[in-house]
Amino acid sequence: MNAACAPARTVYRSAHTRARRRRARRRRIWRNRLLALIVCLTLMRCAAFAAEAALDALFLDRAPVAQQNAPTQPEPSVDPRQALEDCLNEMPGSVSVLAVRPSDGLTFAREENRQYYAASLLKAPYALWLCRQAEAGDLDLNESLPGWDTARQAIGAMITRSDNQAAVALFTRWPANADTGFSDFLAGLGVAEAQKPRALSPATKITGTLSAADAVQILKALDEYFATGTALAGELKQAFLDADHNYLVTDWPMAKKYGNWTGALHDIAIVYAPDPYYVAVLTDWGDPVQEAPECGENYRRISSCLTAVFEA
Repeated sequence: MNAACAPARTVYRSAHTRARRRRARRRRIWRNRLLALIVCLTLMRCAAFAAEAALDALFLDRAPVAQQNAPTQPEPSVDPRQALEDCLNEMPGSVSVLAVRPSDGLTFAREENRQYYAASLLKAPYALWLCRQAEAGDLDLNESLPGWDTARQAIGAMITRSDNQAAVALFTRWPANADTGFSDFLAGLGVAEAQKPRALSPATKITGTLSAADAVQILKALDEYFATGTALAGELKQAFLDADHNYLVTDWPMAKKYGNWTGALHDIAIVYAPDPYYVAVLTDWGDPVQEAPECGENYRRISSCLTAVFEA
C-alpha cells in the first residue's frame, strides 16, 4: 500500500464512524422521545381514571343529600274502610257489622238490619232489664236462687261466662217475654220488632232474633246505665268487662257479650278506647258442639280492620 492512499482511508473511516454515531444518537433520541410519549400517555390515562373516580365519589357523596332534599312522595295507602269491606267480602257465610263512635258519629255499617238467631246475646238486655227493675224496687236481686246465693251472683255468671245454668235460674224466677214487659222494654231501647217474639223463660228458653243495629242499641243502653254510677250499674259493668271470650279483640278494655248456637256466632262490645265506640258483629258461623277453628281467626281479622277504622 502506498503512502498516498492511507490518509484517504483514514478520512473515510472517520467519516463513516461519525455517521454511524449520528445515526445511533438519532435512534436514541427517537427512542427516548417515544418512551417519553408513552410515559406521558400513561400518566394522562392514570390522571383521567383518577378524575373519573373523583367525580364518581363526588356524585355518590351528594346523591343522598339530593335525595334527602327532594320532595317526599307519599306512599300509596289502603283506605281502612275499603280494607274492612275487602276483609268482610272474604268471609264465609253471612256477616253483619255495625260500629258507631258516639263522640263524632263515625259509623261503619254492613247489612246491619239482617236478623240472626240471638242466642246468648239476649242475656245482655235481660241483665239490664233485671237491674233496672231492681233499682226501681220491683224485684230483689239479693234473693237466693237454686245454685246461687243471690240473683246478683247469677247475673254476673250469666254475663261473664255466659253461664246457661245461671240464666235458667234467673228466667225461671223472672221470665222475660211480652207478658212480663220485656218486649216493651226492648222496644224502648230502640230494638226493632221481629216476627218471632224475643223471650227468656222455662217454656221458651232463649228465643228470638237480633240484628247488628239492635245490638248497638242494646250497647248504647248499657253504656248509659253504666254511666249512672250506681253500685248495681258498677257490678254489671264489671261483669261485662270480665267476659272471658276472645272473638272481638282490641288493646283496650271491652264490655262485651257473645252468643254461640247453630247458625249464630256473635260478639258485641263497648270498646273503651281513648275515644270509645260500639261494635256488633253477627254471623251465621256458630256451632255449639264443635266450633270451626277458623272462626277465631276470622274475628281477629275483622277486629284488626275495625281498629284501623276507629282508632286511627
